[in-house]
Amino acid sequence: MNTNGYGGRSVKKTIVVSTNDPNQPIINLTMSGTVKKFAVITPKFARLAGKVGETLEQDIIIVPEPEFPFKIKKIKAKRGEFIKYFLIEPEEKKPIKYILHVENTKSDAGRYADYIKLHTDSKIQPILNIGVYGYIKEKPSKVSQKKISGQKGTN
Repeated sequence: MNTNGYGGRSVKKTIVVSTNDPNQPIINLTMSGTVKKFAVITPKFARLAGKVGETLEQDIIIVPEPEFPFKIKKIKAKRGEFIKYFLIEPEEKKPIKYILHVENTKSDAGRYADYIKLHTDSKIQPILNIGVYGYIKEKPSKVSQKKISGQKGTN
C-alpha cells in the first residue's frame, strides 16, 4: 500500500484475491491504520500565479516531526525551467524549521508545473517532493483598461 500523502490520516485499502480453492474462490484482504506524519509542510505546494512582469514568490515551511528528525542535505528541481529556489537553514536547534523559497522566472504568459526534490538524511523518507505550479497571465491591454462611458444603446 502506498501511503504517500496520507501522513496524519487514516487509510483503509481492500484488495480482492482470487484463489483456486473451490470452498473460498475469493478472499477480501483489508489493511487499515493511521499513517504517521513525517513532516509538516505549509503550504503543501507552491502556487505562483499572477501577471507577466510581477514578482511571484512563495515560502514553504518544512518542520520535521519530533519522532522523525531529519536534515535536508540537497535540493534539486525536476526541470527547473521556470523557477529559482533556495533553502533557508534553521537558525534555532528546536523546533527545526526549514524555509524553501521559490520564485517564478517565466517571462511570458502560460502555465507550468514542476517539483522540487528535498533530499534528506532519513532512511524512512529520503526524498520529499514539493510541487510548484505556475499560472502567468498576460497584462491587460491598454484598450481593455479604458473605461467606456457615455455610450447609449440604439434600438
